[in-house]
Amino acid sequence: MVNHLSEVAKNCLKIANENTTDFGFDRKIKADLLFICGFYHDSGKATSYFQNYLKNPDKPHNSLKNHSLPSAVFVLYVAQKYLRESGLTKDEKFLLSVICFIVVRRHHGNLGNFNIELGIDHFKEDLEKQFKSIDKEAIQEIIQIGNEKLEISVDWSNFVNWFEDDEFSKETRLELIAFYNLNFQKKWENPKKSKTYYLFLWMFGALLFSDKSDVILAGKFPEIQNLNLNYLTEFREDKGFNKSSTAINNLKNEAYFSVLKSLENQFETSKHFYSITLPTGLGKTLTSLGASLKLKELAKLKEGKIIIAIPFTSIIDQNYEVYREVFNDPDNSLLLKHHHLAEPKYKESEDAVRDSQESQYLIETWQSSVVVTTFVQLLECLITNNKTKLLKFSALSNSVIILDEVQQIPHPIWEVIRQAFFSIAEHLNCYIILMSATQPLIFKPEEEITELVENHQRYFSFFNRTRLVNKTKKSIPLDEFTEAILEYCLDNPKKDVLIILNTKKTTLETYRNIYKSLDKEENEIFYLTTLITPFERKKIIDKIKTEKNGKRKIIVSTQLVEAGVDISVDTVFRALAPLDSIIQAAGRANRYDEKDGVSEVYLYKIEELEKVTGFIYGADLIKKTENVLKNYDAIEEKEYLQLIQNYFEQVKDLSVYSENKYLKSLLALNFEETGNFQLIEDTKVESIFIGLNENAKEVWRKFLEIKEDEKLDIFEKKKAFASIKAEFYDYVLNINIPYDAEDIGLPFEPTLGFYYVDLESQTVPIYNCNTDFTSNREGYVFEGINTLIF
Repeated sequence: MVNHLSEVAKNCLKIANENTTDFGFDRKIKADLLFICGFYHDSGKATSYFQNYLKNPDKPHNSLKNHSLPSAVFVLYVAQKYLRESGLTKDEKFLLSVICFIVVRRHHGNLGNFNIELGIDHFKEDLEKQFKSIDKEAIQEIIQIGNEKLEISVDWSNFVNWFEDDEFSKETRLELIAFYNLNFQKKWENPKKSKTYYLFLWMFGALLFSDKSDVILAGKFPEIQNLNLNYLTEFREDKGFNKSSTAINNLKNEAYFSVLKSLENQFETSKHFYSITLPTGLGKTLTSLGASLKLKELAKLKEGKIIIAIPFTSIIDQNYEVYREVFNDPDNSLLLKHHHLAEPKYKESEDAVRDSQESQYLIETWQSSVVVTTFVQLLECLITNNKTKLLKFSALSNSVIILDEVQQIPHPIWEVIRQAFFSIAEHLNCYIILMSATQPLIFKPEEEITELVENHQRYFSFFNRTRLVNKTKKSIPLDEFTEAILEYCLDNPKKDVLIILNTKKTTLETYRNIYKSLDKEENEIFYLTTLITPFERKKIIDKIKTEKNGKRKIIVSTQLVEAGVDISVDTVFRALAPLDSIIQAAGRANRYDEKDGVSEVYLYKIEELEKVTGFIYGADLIKKTENVLKNYDAIEEKEYLQLIQNYFEQVKDLSVYSENKYLKSLLALNFEETGNFQLIEDTKVESIFIGLNENAKEVWRKFLEIKEDEKLDIFEKKKAFASIKAEFYDYVLNINIPYDAEDIGLPFEPTLGFYYVDLESQTVPIYNCNTDFTSNREGYVFEGINTLIF
């Protein structure tokens, strides 16, 4: 136990000394308090009840074996004694000692609401028994190590007397009322409340990471490499990016060097927020990487990470390959990918791969110089009480965080996200780069955030790739919309066309009508929705991008094509959606300025979609879009920037007046409520595994073997499944179903949570597969499942 306590305390001190954190109190106090938490977090294991449990784990034991609460009470006592001569205010001493108590009390669980965490009256009798069962001399030997480190005098017998005299309950109950109800709630300003919330998360995350690292890694931490701008400079030179070639490449270069120059001229240690606003196709991926490397250098963040958060896994995989090339195929201590389908292997070299438990832990705690991850992983680490999500919280300190496609953050959570980033910027010394072609107004331009692209409006006016044609001033039926597309296709037989609708049902109906109306000898018609397996979607997208068979391409898709799908067509037909989605759709037309003339993006309001579009995107956003568009019949690309700025001005008003329950919870230290925060709200979903080919069937067989292997416990099964998880989900369709529906409506039962469809033995036609991709069929054809084509 002493070895474990010493290692955890050592890990805590390392975090305290390496993290440049500023929570308004002395660095030594911060380090010593983390030491107290680490060194005494398992002191309750010294009870005879816990020791007996260790010796006889298979026998029945009662709650007296629990160790977290007795450890926490002793930590509170030590922290109070340590802080007595600290020179801090009464409120500060009380708050810091209580934080120590709570993070130790909950180090095997999740944080509870602050104002009830001190309640221990129900456990007082058990605690007295537990304290009396501890060998005084043995525990005092351990305490003496802590006394020498902290230069204080803590005596076990005095602690037990203090507790038995009911000093804990009397003192803390009165102090809690005075502090929380009279001062914290009524007198403290929001930034100070937010600072307290993030101090909790930082200390809790530091203890969790220190504790679990000793158990899993036993001191075998990877050596995290330091980075500098030379990696990217050499890569760009090797690729010839610095040389003049085409007009667009010259513009990319200009934007890249403009950003680096702006940073040199405008950087101040107190400026933590920056934006890179550039149109599609101007190399934002490498430019933002250059900016983050430069920021590390200017802010002297030697130990800090670069964290690149991206909304969609498809874009992560795409961008990760670019970073891998920049850093010359690095190991995971330099570059790491973390999302739910990422490979669960942590490679320190070609021959050195950590075992599955260590790999998972190192990946989930972001042990790398550059971490490419999702918005979900990042944002749900900032607003949470969950111990698993908070394991990586201390890794945020001294980091540069890039938010790619930042406009994808839903406006109702802008205010709580804004507060979260203000807090980690100030208190964890983070620098934030928001990157987009359509900057949302989460932060006030020029006042709170610095634009790094000098005269960025000029880059938008350079392009004249597309023109938005607004036909939304009146609604038309879906069949009239389809007729307009068919008429256009017949009049323009050489132009590739992309059609984007808002529901799978209308996408399928439109696809079928176009498919039966056009000549297949001259037209190749593609269908893309999430009713097609990811495996097939990747194949179809690759075919769209690479196949040159002389046929005109017509793609009928849902909005999945708007992000992370690198295709370029002549013309887009788009059903009405929020303006940022419309601009994203426009980015699929004449993407590389390679088409003759300007590409049209036709925007329609479709009668059958009006109600459901409001449901999918939010009626307020659709209304704001219509307000912005109402005075336009056609808009040139160079006007998009002003258009989107007008739109986000209106969305900002929505965000400010949205009910902000998570912000209220954060500012009240109601951790249980913030623990309910989800970037993507849960929906009622059922999953279908499609036995699409022999590989899919083999993966399904492996899945069944793992799940049905009685020799494996739940953790071993999870570990075994992780090795096939990414491949497994290539063949899975997740179907949203109405909350009033009992099940998905398939005529058979699921197996281990998945309906299995073998294409060769479908009793009813459920899935229409396209294994050789010679044609492009729709996904579901079983008409009895109405929910599947919603």
